[in-house]
Amino acid sequence: MHGKTVIRAGYGIYHGAAQNDDLNAGLESDTSRILVNQSTPLQPAYAQQDPDLSSIASKQGNHPRALQRQGRRDLYVETWGLTVEHQLPASFITSAQYIGSRGVHLFSRGAVNLCTEPVTLNSSNSFGVDCVRTLDPYYPNGNPFGSVDIKRDIGASTYHALGLSLERRMTNGFSFQSRYTWSHSINDGSVGGGESTGPENVNCLECDKGPSVYDVRHNITVNTEYELPFGPGKQLLNQGGAMGKVIGGWSLSSIGLWHTGHPLTVQMDLSGTIDPTVFPNSPFAQNMLTYNFLLPDGNDQTNQRPDLVPGVPVMLSHPGLNSPLVNPAAFQSPPVVNGNFTRFGNEPNGAIRAPHIWQIDLALTKATKLTERLSMEFAVQAFDIFNHVQLADPLDLTLAYAPTQSNLQNLTAKGDFGLINSSVNFNSNNDNAAAGNTGTGTPRQLQFMVRFTF
Repeated sequence: MHGKTVIRAGYGIYHGAAQNDDLNAGLESDTSRILVNQSTPLQPAYAQQDPDLSSIASKQGNHPRALQRQGRRDLYVETWGLTVEHQLPASFITSAQYIGSRGVHLFSRGAVNLCTEPVTLNSSNSFGVDCVRTLDPYYPNGNPFGSVDIKRDIGASTYHALGLSLERRMTNGFSFQSRYTWSHSINDGSVGGGESTGPENVNCLECDKGPSVYDVRHNITVNTEYELPFGPGKQLLNQGGAMGKVIGGWSLSSIGLWHTGHPLTVQMDLSGTIDPTVFPNSPFAQNMLTYNFLLPDGNDQTNQRPDLVPGVPVMLSHPGLNSPLVNPAAFQSPPVVNGNFTRFGNEPNGAIRAPHIWQIDLALTKATKLTERLSMEFAVQAFDIFNHVQLADPLDLTLAYAPTQSNLQNLTAKGDFGLINSSVNFNSNNDNAAAGNTGTGTPRQLQFMVRFTF
């Protein structure tokens, strides 16, 4: 097309070792774990094939770890892309891109040694009342293990994106860049950084397929710079000398961004003790065990999701700081029949979206050549010039299962459920007492800068 169009395509495959520490940390992966409530010396049970923990007065099997060893393969990612770029009049360039990728043999968590189905009480286990578990036949004197956290390489992911851009290189004192990206990232539990959440139903990893936690569907960025037409060599006030140094060299620049929110998922907490007044015929209630034994497999390892209540909106309109984003009335537990959940929750992963984010920064810059070897640059920079509040995620998205005799599917919410009480740049996982003072999401800030170049 008149020598103004370029087409590029590419493909790559990249391999990784995933979590190398899992292959080395045999102590973590292969031992039973115990809860001790008195100061009794513990012999090195990790050296025993069948740990003898009888010397401890009170003990409880507590989530050892297992690692897939047979057929284990390192993860790999395939990526491919196509770009079409075309030169337009007035020094503009436009392009369209498609990018895709596929992750294979990704790290995935799960659970084994869960309760056999139907879930049945095992009151004869010498290590404490429990359900009948898969490993029980291998430990006739009592199974020291509860459910086992297992790590595998069975995860998968896909990513597809369409990108459109328009840009103008600096010409006649004006430059411009803009980019729009539509993308969709899907996986079955990966949260990035080589970690993963386990599926609520360990026998159906496909059921957890949904938007990745970092999936941002729409993203727009725009930046521009304009050299003001004053001073030496410009259209207006084209003067030299001291006056030229004062009125020349000024420029305005701005950066703007907008993107949709990432996915959020409500969880269901089943750690409470089964209420015997609500389930009087349950042997698990009589032994003061937890609600996770109501699940079809007694899973106490991976996160559980509730049911969606048909016809009830999940999101509350017009969320703001210190106001709730999520409607707790839109959720209930799965159906309960004869003291057990009939299935797992039907809320899909990523059923909720965090608020949209947008911000505009502006800068006024003055560049002055003082001598042949010395230059000075002065700037006034305004970040988030409109002081738009960037809302963070709600800190609590967990509903506790609290059935009553009249409502076996009842879930209760704490006072801060779904509440947004911080800005987007505040990381609740760090040690800071307050939000950081730099980066996207801060209140409006003015910054003055002087730089000398020699």
